[in-house]
Amino acid sequence: MKLISAIVCTTAAMGTSLLLPAVASATDVHCAADQGSDITVIDGRSACRAASDTFGRARAAGYDGVGYAKATVGATAFGIGAAGGIGASEGVGGIPIAIGIGTDALALTSISDAGERGAGGQILAVSIALDGSRAGVESADSAVVCLGSAAFAWSSATGATCLATPFGRWQTAPVALG
Repeated sequence: MKLISAIVCTTAAMGTSLLLPAVASATDVHCAADQGSDITVIDGRSACRAASDTFGRARAAGYDGVGYAKATVGATAFGIGAAGGIGASEGVGGIPIAIGIGTDALALTSISDAGERGAGGQILAVSIALDGSRAGVESADSAVVCLGSAAFAWSSATGATCLATPFGRWQTAPVALG
């Protein structure tokens, strides 16, 4: 777990350092949806959409990018797109998080928490893609995918993890938790 925390923190720090100069001139938009609402905001090259059912919470943000989050059956979904990237998350229960930073970066997280539980009681799934890379988590078959030179994906349901760097790609096999 410490390795995953170190990877996530390092990726966030690198992404933030790449993002900060661009944010100053970027338009930022924020969307929040609770209790059955659906919000879409488009402003120039920034856009976000957040949608939820009666029990879901969705948060999305676009910082010169596109953020999308959809939460149903009690999910709490987060999607962030920055500097030309796309972060899209959908959850039927659980906590899906998707962050896409940089031109043509795409992070997709789609989970279904029906009957599957992580260590904290809910499935947590994270995908982060930077500068043209792709990262994804799909809980239907516990698949994680990392493509490009800067991507990370992890699912708490099985512990499946992948990391793509300029030096190679690493992936762990899913482990049955229970």
